[in-house]
Amino acid sequence: METRADKRQVRVLHLEDNEMDHILVAETLSANELICEFTLATSREEFETALRRAEYDLIISDFTLPSYDGLTALSLARELRPEIPFVFFSGSIGEDIAVDSLQHGAVDYVLKQRPSRLVPAIRRALRNAEEHTRLRQAEQIIREQGALLDKASDAILVCDLSGQIIFWNKGAQHIYGWIPDEALGKNILQLLFKGILTPQIEETFKSITTQNEWSGELQKVAKDGRRVIVQARSTLIRDDQGRPKSLLIINTDITERKQLEEQFFRAQRLESLGVLVSGIAHDLNNALAPILIGSNILRNEALSPESGSILDTMESSAKRGAEMVRQVLAFARGGDSGRTIIRVDRLVKEMGKIITDTFPKNINCRIEADANCSPISGAATQLHQVLMNLCVNARDAMPNGGKLTLATKNIRLDTAGAAKIPGAKTGNYLCISVTDTGDGISAEQLKKIFQPFFTTKAADKGTGLGLSTSLSIVKSHDGFLTVTSEVGCGTEFKLFFPAVIGAVAGEVAPQKPSLPTGDGECILIIDDEESMLALVRTTLENYHYRVIAAASGPEAVVRLAEKSGDVSLVITDIEMPFMDGFATVKALRKIKPSLKIIIATGSKQEKAVDGHGLKTDAFLSKPFTTEKLLTTVHEVLAQKK
Repeated sequence: METRADKRQVRVLHLEDNEMDHILVAETLSANELICEFTLATSREEFETALRRAEYDLIISDFTLPSYDGLTALSLARELRPEIPFVFFSGSIGEDIAVDSLQHGAVDYVLKQRPSRLVPAIRRALRNAEEHTRLRQAEQIIREQGALLDKASDAILVCDLSGQIIFWNKGAQHIYGWIPDEALGKNILQLLFKGILTPQIEETFKSITTQNEWSGELQKVAKDGRRVIVQARSTLIRDDQGRPKSLLIINTDITERKQLEEQFFRAQRLESLGVLVSGIAHDLNNALAPILIGSNILRNEALSPESGSILDTMESSAKRGAEMVRQVLAFARGGDSGRTIIRVDRLVKEMGKIITDTFPKNINCRIEADANCSPISGAATQLHQVLMNLCVNARDAMPNGGKLTLATKNIRLDTAGAAKIPGAKTGNYLCISVTDTGDGISAEQLKKIFQPFFTTKAADKGTGLGLSTSLSIVKSHDGFLTVTSEVGCGTEFKLFFPAVIGAVAGEVAPQKPSLPTGDGECILIIDDEESMLALVRTTLENYHYRVIAAASGPEAVVRLAEKSGDVSLVITDIEMPFMDGFATVKALRKIKPSLKIIIATGSKQEKAVDGHGLKTDAFLSKPFTTEKLLTTVHEVLAQKK
């Protein structure tokens, strides 16, 4: 077999003290068309100097020299130039010595008595050296490519046709958690899919077999049990004969992107829900408003004790329904994030009412709200959301029922106490605790519960955002929280908020003042709900106002045009058919620009009114009480023009 050595000059270092033997070697190689450039070394010093100074393709050495031996020369050559093939060309040597030389790294030995073997031995040595060089280069390229693949953030892996992993880069280690030594040799189905062959995976393999490639999204499992969503690209690799050989897989981690998409879609759904709830709230408040106003009218009648008790129940139920509608509306629309001074005991009591009304009856809710607790500064809707998240989690942890306790307490943290709680500082705090007797949380899960999207619930039962959102809200209020739990023994969350020092807690409720009355002022009321129109009219007339009623915007315009000089105030609904409140107010203003306006609506419409550029004097949120109606009317009429 022809080698590249046959076509180029071979650099030979010849260790030989006999000049005639050197000439014999040179002529033998030349006669066999091996073009060689010789460097002759006749002693140890010359051999070592030549070996250190120049590059060679071949070393030919005698075995025995006057002050040097071949094995010592071989040892030095293996140390300094291990890639150079070393051939002994010597006189008679024993078989043991020949074997010993081969074991120490010589590629062949040729007896001077058989010079015909020299050229084939040299050709074989050069050919093997070339092949070895080509392989050490291929390996270098592979190592360089592997280093580049390790720098990739994507998971790049190769498996054979049986699914056994034969390459695993650092990107795969980063995404899935297994180091190469743990992944190599493992079956990819067992490692990343827990051995579950889903229809999607079957379709993936079928596509690769028929179309040589596949791409799409797959859900895999990491070493720590996390669900990882990847954009996967798989390609079938074939050998030189076109036969399937292995599978190249490149995976991009899109877990976070998918979670953000889900958040975005959820926000869109909540926005749509907010619009829907706003409309429902308007209708519900319109239905509750006549009950509240009507109960106040009936109180002026002579009633039996039983009828009075029924009236109290009606009024209480209507107020509670209105409050629940207000809370639902606030949640759906995000509420007002403005900070106010909050009486937490009242907030906890409100939550207790919601729990009692909406949670399963086998959950016993206990409220331990101290009326003397310090107030805090915060956004009531956000704190309501935190309590709701914790209470819902507690409910889900008690599928067979149990006890849920909400409590408040003043806490003073000194240096020692604050040091025991991460993120805590010394000072006065209001502590809210939420305690359940449910399933509890394991120590392993307890480390992860505040991670976004971590959840132990089924996919359709939770998003894993409740606790992370709650923690974020607590921190935004300069607070902190702790959690203790034991499997089978329940869980307790404690929320700490800085107390507002100096604020008065537990105020004595002031005596209710007498309701203001009118002095014959004329009020135009507009509402498409007949019952609402009749009750508001009756109430105002009972308190010495004159009333003009209109069931629609066009009718109101006609009435005002007829009595513009008499009308001092307009009370109008916003959501009405044919001509809504915005258009009605604009039309009325054209007739009488100085007209005072009160907006009465079942949904929060202040921003909508501002957006229409309308100037109004007050808002009445339905359902309102007789006291609220009369007080608002009195205050607006008392304002200077």
